[in-house]
Amino acid sequence: MVTHLNASHTQDAKHRYPGITFIAQALSINSSRRVLDLGSASAASFNFFMRKGCTVRFENISQFVADQVSGPVESRGDSKAIRAQLEGYLGGFRSHEKFDVVLTWDLFSFLDLETIEWLMEMLGHFCHENSLLHSVRYIEQSPLVPVQFQIVSDHEVKTLADRHQAAIRAPHSLPDLVRHLPFYHLDTCFAQQSGMPMGVSEDVFRFLPSKKNVLRHGAKLDVPAVDTGSLAGKPHRSYALEVLCDHLAHIEQPRILDLGANIATNLEFYNNFSSHVVFAQLYDDLKNNITPEDILVNEALLNCEPDEKFDVIFTWGLLGYCTQEQLVALKERLLPHIHESTKIHVVIYAGYTQPTTPDKYYIKNTHTLHLPEVQEYCNTHLPLTAIRLLKILGDASYESSFIMKPGMAPNFFEHILVLQKQEVNN
Repeated sequence: MVTHLNASHTQDAKHRYPGITFIAQALSINSSRRVLDLGSASAASFNFFMRKGCTVRFENISQFVADQVSGPVESRGDSKAIRAQLEGYLGGFRSHEKFDVVLTWDLFSFLDLETIEWLMEMLGHFCHENSLLHSVRYIEQSPLVPVQFQIVSDHEVKTLADRHQAAIRAPHSLPDLVRHLPFYHLDTCFAQQSGMPMGVSEDVFRFLPSKKNVLRHGAKLDVPAVDTGSLAGKPHRSYALEVLCDHLAHIEQPRILDLGANIATNLEFYNNFSSHVVFAQLYDDLKNNITPEDILVNEALLNCEPDEKFDVIFTWGLLGYCTQEQLVALKERLLPHIHESTKIHVVIYAGYTQPTTPDKYYIKNTHTLHLPEVQEYCNTHLPLTAIRLLKILGDASYESSFIMKPGMAPNFFEHILVLQKQEVNN
């Protein structure tokens, strides 16, 4: 069974793909603008690249793979035969040809890890230092055959998929993918952003053949879970924590700031990714109703050096216990400690379901938290919402939001926030 563009049993949809926006911006400042698209050729994608002044080459490996995975059952697992055919399929490249961008779309979901490594090592001969690799990854289940992607604009991609497709296979995890892309560094990952299709993530890698050891902390992603019996509260599936762990795993010597209480098991968990972890223990200060002035002038508040920069900051649910004045003051205190890629973890309770006083969160593993068993709820002040928080902070935006997904605690929303530093004109 092969999906055709004009088949009556196909359905199409348009979604926002921020990874393509990232690629388009990179191409706009690139002089050669050569693109290799391994997906199906389409007039929409061709016209998109022509408008960008790009030279594009379509190879339609996705269609080749669709034919393989929907062919006779006895031939579907023959990775050696598939590699042999792919080698001939891609034999027409000129030895001096170099591409600035390679688009694999969802191709990786239909190849085994060894074939992915072989394919990208082969294509690495046609990339130069800092070439970008774009991939679409399914978070939970993959469709039966590759989806057809057509780029409509910088912000929109049209997909065509078979209505009768059934999700049949578990996708490769991001750490497994990175381990089998030895010359590619994960540049950025887009997941659960506004307008994106459900269950889809985009990964953008950068080709850096001189730096093979890309997953510096990769083995530490499989850290043993803390004994559940030793943790207070109830388990909660934290998609935000999983994204942040992936982020930390691809940074050399990352730095972590936790604004909450110094919890021994959390420190033990953080140490799997970083040897430099700082606990500010703002948890106690907020319980004692610290003033905005104290937040601004207390140099010891964050328990770190004045110019120290952090890669991830965990605020947990603490922002919900700040007044507007405290939030503004806290933002000013955090600004000297962030860089352009710093990610901030924020918990927001829906409505008046927030505990009366700040409580502690315990990390069990890379995707599970234990939340406090709440006895009393705060109903004495206006609850903090995602929109209200952005209005107060002003120059901030949400990179990812996780709301009412399977396994999450009810009324418990998680966000990954980025703060923007404003340039000061003298």
